[in-house]
Amino acid sequence: MPLLTAQLRKEHAKLMPHVDELRVIADYAAEVPLASLQERLRREHEFLVGEFVPHMEAEQATLLPVMEELLPDRHSFQHAHGEIRQLIAALEQPRRSAAEPGASEWVLGQRRALYQLYALLKVHLAEEKLYTPILERQLTAAQETELAARLEFGAPPAGQE
Repeated sequence: MPLLTAQLRKEHAKLMPHVDELRVIADYAAEVPLASLQERLRREHEFLVGEFVPHMEAEQATLLPVMEELLPDRHSFQHAHGEIRQLIAALEQPRRSAAEPGASEWVLGQRRALYQLYALLKVHLAEEKLYTPILERQLTAAQETELAARLEFGAPPAGQE
């Protein structure tokens, strides 16, 4: 299996259970106690900020420049990353108590953000799977090895060590 594909599969295997959990949380948001919903949202928000955002930053620093050079105007990662960040920020809205006015509207807003984020992340990760083989075919073995080494998910982006 080519290096980039193997690296992305490993990364996606770590990310996908959390992405799928966003939909599950949204499905049951109105049926669980507010405190339980808030705890699940907190955990997934920690994952998004601690794992998914670094994934995007690693992509942005390494894959996107190569993709722009090889496939100009053929991808929407830059735009998608901005939307993903906005939806993550929406999940940071102040938590409400069940007795507080507007709690049900807050839950509805969180559900909407969760469903939107789930759909966007599923499409985004699927796009990565589509573009990776294209990149692998256009890069030399040395270029692919260098790109994979620079990609290192979880490592700080270049210049932020």
